[in-house]
Amino acid sequence: MGKVLAIASPPDLDAVASIYLLKRAVKDEVEVKYLDHSIIDTSEADYILDSPHGKVRIKRFDHHDTKDWTCSAMKVVEYFKMGSAERRLAEAVCWQDNAGWKSLGRDGTDNLLDTALKSIMVAGHKPEEFDKMFKTIFDAMITKFEEDGKVLAQIRDHTIFRSDDNEVLTVEGDFPKDVIFQEFSPQFLVKVSKWGISVTRAARLQLPDLNDFKDVVRRLDSTNIDRWFFHPQGFYLGYSTDPDKKEKIPVDSTVFSKELLSFVKKQQDTN
Repeated sequence: MGKVLAIASPPDLDAVASIYLLKRAVKDEVEVKYLDHSIIDTSEADYILDSPHGKVRIKRFDHHDTKDWTCSAMKVVEYFKMGSAERRLAEAVCWQDNAGWKSLGRDGTDNLLDTALKSIMVAGHKPEEFDKMFKTIFDAMITKFEEDGKVLAQIRDHTIFRSDDNEVLTVEGDFPKDVIFQEFSPQFLVKVSKWGISVTRAARLQLPDLNDFKDVVRRLDSTNIDRWFFHPQGFYLGYSTDPDKKEKIPVDSTVFSKELLSFVKKQQDTN
């Protein structure tokens, strides 16, 4: 095992993520330098990332020579044939690097990794410090993405109901909601488990209001209607059960899903 030199453009999310992925891919110890482009111009390194400048001995990972929707992090993933979890991380970086954040309001951009990185830099931390911080974050993200991949087949196997136009998807099991919405894109997700039953509206939708579904729930379960929770903002409803008491869900999940589908279709036709 030797030691290689990697230089990258002044730190942004793509540069930091590219360095992280490079370190995962190569077996050698990697010395990292983030340099101004004018300095990179007269520099030589084994790897150059997120910069078209300088002389490279092994490989340059840069996306400024193409109009394709990509980023330097994705160039690293593709060159080393890394896994789906690493690719998913690179996709998130590409989204940021290609101004995907323009579709978000301030509250959305405040939650972006790039904003976190800039905050660390403004707070006065040095590159070796935020590299270490972001290694912890990226390691955790890779672990989550790997786990997400493992549950996809289980979600498919435990799908109880799915409408033809994907308005309603019902799954049995306490699977992560974010994975289901990202991979299957239902308008409404019904989750059935030992903890109860719930309905969650996709975040991109503002209507219909699930509070308007209360009359249907009352018809299906008049005895326990007071135990149902309807979120005031209309994006969620649920009924909780105690698995230790072996409580059962008071509605048939398939019947419930079909009633929800009928409600959604009527609301869409009205609006």
